[in-house]
Amino acid sequence: MSFSLVKAGFLAIVVAACLGTQAAKADITFCNKSGQNLIYISIAYPQRDGSYLSRGWMSLNNGECAIFDTALHVPTFFFRAESEWVRGHGRRTREVWGKGQKFAVWDNDNYQYYNAQERVLKSTLEEFTQGPTADNGDISATVTFTENGSETTVNGAATNVDSSGPKPTEDR
Repeated sequence: MSFSLVKAGFLAIVVAACLGTQAAKADITFCNKSGQNLIYISIAYPQRDGSYLSRGWMSLNNGECAIFDTALHVPTFFFRAESEWVRGHGRRTREVWGKGQKFAVWDNDNYQYYNAQERVLKSTLEEFTQGPTADNGDISATVTFTENGSETTVNGAATNVDSSGPKPTEDR
């Protein structure tokens, strides 16, 4: 009987050690609950040298959620979303989520810009909203775009709610 207790104790230690060595989950997930048929998402995040990298575009249909990049491990991030262009009343408009820090984007195709806090090549500088920051260096968060703005959650708790709504933007 004491041999069984030793085996059970050893097994408990092994299981605890294995659980403790698993990599931290660091997913940045985006959800489209905006009512817009399709939105495009861009992200910017810090590099080790203090500069920023911006990347886009990930597309999400209304009601969909997706992880931006499963290999991404960063302490914080900035985000921006844009709806498709819609023609009405003689002009084209779209909804845009993002305010605050400006980063380089390219509207015509997918892109990846280093030193994105400055205008790069033929990019434009557009506003992004800052997401949460992780103390351990690996943020895991969900950003949900709604018709009233965006909501960021970490571990199921809302950390940043922007209820100013998306900005309608006219064609340039």
